[in-house]
Amino acid sequence: MGSEEVRIGTRVRVRRDHRVESRRGAMGRIVGRYGGREHVAVDVRLSDGRRRLFWPENLEEASPPPPWWRSLFEGS
Repeated sequence: MGSEEVRIGTRVRVRRDHRVESRRGAMGRIVGRYGGREHVAVDVRLSDGRRRLFWPENLEEASPPPPWWRSLFEGS
């Protein structure tokens, strides 16, 4: 994800090659953006409730989960 793509409210996933193994693949939502054009830090609320700062290049946009009602038709 590039710094120009960072938008508050976007669902993101921590990249699989993140240096902290326990954060790899974690899902969350962008809740803040700090810095200027060249140096941007992204505040992410992870699905477990914790908030962490990331560089945009450590994140990738995650597709939204399918609507709950879709599961009603999958078995039919």
